[in-house]
Amino acid sequence: MTNDFFAELSPISTPQIKVVEVTGDLDEANIDKLKMVVEPLLNEAGLSQLVLDFSKLRFINSKGIGYLVSVHTHVTKESKVLAIAGATEAVMDVISLVGLTSIIPNYTTVEEAMTVKQ
Repeated sequence: MTNDFFAELSPISTPQIKVVEVTGDLDEANIDKLKMVVEPLLNEAGLSQLVLDFSKLRFINSKGIGYLVSVHTHVTKESKVLAIAGATEAVMDVISLVGLTSIIPNYTTVEEAMTVKQ
């Protein structure tokens, strides 16, 4: 795995919907970088949905999957929604294999995720 991982708040975010762009490989070497971006957003007043833009994510392993489950659990307890957008086929294969597609909505594009009423 290379270490060119980035996670940043997208400029298309709104006060209610935060979009985090995730680039590179999401594994144990990079999970803390994602947490530093996502966790402050989880408690923002007015937040209703967190969209993870996975269009540039190349790889996700069990650490990444575990973190998705953790974030999903946190937002669900607060009647908020976690969504995945733009995931590549390889990433979706892993997410589907572990059954996350049944609990975390996934969309082809960020725009689609932002317009769907949850």
